[in-house]
Amino acid sequence: MQIRHFLAQRRLQPIYTALHEVLLAGLGVGVHGGFEYTGEQWVVRQLAADQSPSLTILDVGANVGEYSALILDTLGPRATVHAFEPSADAYSVLSSRLLGRSGVHLHPFGLGFEEAEVPLYTNQPASTWASVLPRRAEYTGVTFMPAGTVRLRRLDVVCRELNLSRIDLLKVDVEGYDLAVLQGAGELLESGAIRRVQFEFGEANIDSRTYLRDFWELLNPHYRLYRIVSNGLAPIERYNGNHELFRLSNYLAVLRSVRTR
Repeated sequence: MQIRHFLAQRRLQPIYTALHEVLLAGLGVGVHGGFEYTGEQWVVRQLAADQSPSLTILDVGANVGEYSALILDTLGPRATVHAFEPSADAYSVLSSRLLGRSGVHLHPFGLGFEEAEVPLYTNQPASTWASVLPRRAEYTGVTFMPAGTVRLRRLDVVCRELNLSRIDLLKVDVEGYDLAVLQGAGELLESGAIRRVQFEFGEANIDSRTYLRDFWELLNPHYRLYRIVSNGLAPIERYNGNHELFRLSNYLAVLRSVRTR
């Protein structure tokens, strides 16, 4: 009987695997593709429903400007976008794409928990996978190589210099370094100056040795945390180990005084 059970289970494994992938995708985990699939477009549309006459958005890890362009196209003249991109190759494309558009401010450096010059690693010029972490992704067929050094700054300091006292959305996508960016915004998070935080979590967090629990502990005192799904938000009422899924996911932290739809 045990052998028959083992053989039956083995035959069913492809079905279980496929079902597992479908269920994870429904939870917003492991979803790739455009902003409409990841749910980021839904978040931007909800932001557009904010009645504020002007909205300030920080795009950290702007790469070649796709997310910033989405913000500008959706919010129109109400949007002021500060886009941060330390990679010279990506910044060149970003500049040619967005420079001259109303409400856009481009910054050729990255953000972190301290002021520093650090190596950048990438698999190709202007790669969306470029990171300040020496990532190990050979099992995916991708090899990272050093690509010079880049400058990192603390967001607390940068916002004082730019005289930014309110941020309606801080979007962070820096390939595993997201927690360090938020740690560099500690004063802003504590004061409630940042109303919404969107960050990415996935395989790159294996390289940075950071966990969703780290984000929960940093944000939960002042923010409600959600996983972003394709057409909405899945609330995380209480952290547990089952949330540690190292597959591409996007999360939204909303200041507790801000209403969500």
